[in-house]
Amino acid sequence: MNLLPVPVAALPPVVLGVELTIDLNEGLRRSLRTAFGMKTRAINLRIDPSMDLIFLCEKTLPGTLPCLAALTRPGVIAVTLREAHLAWQPDPEHPIGRGTSTLAALESGSCFLTANSRKIAIASFSERNIHPTHVTMEMLGRPNLLEYLRSDWFTLEISGTNRRRLTRPLAFSAVLEFDLQLNPEAAEA
Repeated sequence: MNLLPVPVAALPPVVLGVELTIDLNEGLRRSLRTAFGMKTRAINLRIDPSMDLIFLCEKTLPGTLPCLAALTRPGVIAVTLREAHLAWQPDPEHPIGRGTSTLAALESGSCFLTANSRKIAIASFSERNIHPTHVTMEMLGRPNLLEYLRSDWFTLEISGTNRRRLTRPLAFSAVLEFDLQLNPEAAEA
């Protein structure tokens, strides 16, 4: 007898929303000059100008988050990413207008999960996925993420490149929807 996992549609998705911020770009050259007292000419010779346009934001989260409680139910054998997007969080003091940082400042990026010293890329985006208030990410395969999300702690990372330097910090939410698969025997119980 061949047992197949319960169809994905049989269970509601698990939704994880994480607030992140890409801090203001102070400028790599200025940061290094301040920290190390190097001369500007030496810095210009050693640093690629595009380094100012790289961003990294991450948050370490507990595996005990209430939204992940469904992962601990008996019989869950797989968790796969269904959908991922970024949603802009407007700054009430600076609505969209000149100088406001929106998601349109991004050029490309990737989403990673890290747990137990293992890191996996799960989604990415490029210019065609970017709008001022949201970014739709494309899934990178359908790996089983159960061990990442069930660990005591895991890290969600969004990193990539900007189109231009940010004049203000850029706040947004990363929203990930996961499908659960149950062992057929657990589904029948």
